[in-house]
Order: sequence, then structure tokens, then C-alpha cells
Amino acid sequence: MPSLGPASMANLVTCDEKIQVICKEAIHVMDFSVLEGFRTTDKQEEYFKQGKSKLDGVTVKSKHQSRPSRAVDIMPYPAILGGVNVWEDTRRFYMLAGVMMAVSHNLSILLRWGGDWDSDQNFTEQSFNDLPHFELMGK
Repeated sequence: MPSLGPASMANLVTCDEKIQVICKEAIHVMDFSVLEGFRTTDKQEEYFKQGKSKLDGVTVKSKHQSRPSRAVDIMPYPAILGGVNVWEDTRRFYMLAGVMMAVSHNLSILLRWGGDWDSDQNFTEQSFNDLPHFELMGK
């Protein structure tokens, strides 16, 4: 059975308790790594300059910048499966998003995914895809 490794757990504990609960349930369905929870302003600015985020972290803050973080970035594990890098074949991100959204729904926790910002389940209309990103909605 998959479990979160030490690096993933260290990143996950920087997240809101609701995100931790979702991830600890989802790992039993599909293996993944937690890339990042809390993010500094400098790191957010860096991602913005690289085009990896639409939020600069100064004038508009990311949910990663709150303590605890109201966002988490995760990716399917392992990164290479069958000789295919997950960043080149994004189908596993969509599978993982389905798992995360189902778990959050079952726990009555509102979650938004960076591959479906408006949560309408139409993935073809996105102007900016952030497939590893999940964030809490509401309070």
C-alpha cells in the first residue's frame, strides 16, 4: 500500500489540516509525492517570473503563502512510469485530480484543482494549467 515518504510528509505538515486529511486518504487510492505546501514570498515571485504562477506573491498572494498553507502541489509517483516522464504525459495528473476531488467531496471539503479553475469539469477551456495544484475553497 502506498504511503507518503519523509519529504512528502515534511511538505504536507505545512498545509492546512483539511489538506492533510485529504492527502492522507487519497494516498490509499493512488501513490503521489507532495512537492510543496507553504511557499515564501521569494519562491512565489520566482515561480511568477518563470511563468509557473499567475500570482506574483506581493501584490496578489498565493494560497501557498498562508500559514498553514491553503494550497498543496502534488504529483503522481513515480515520476517515470513505463519509461514515460509524468511531466510529458499528463494523464496521470488527471487521474490523481479525480482521486483528490472524490476524496474531498466524500469529506465535504471544498477543493479546487489547477487543471479546472472554474470547477466545471471542462478541462479544454483553461487558459493556465497548474496540474499539481490543489487549494481549499471558502473558509
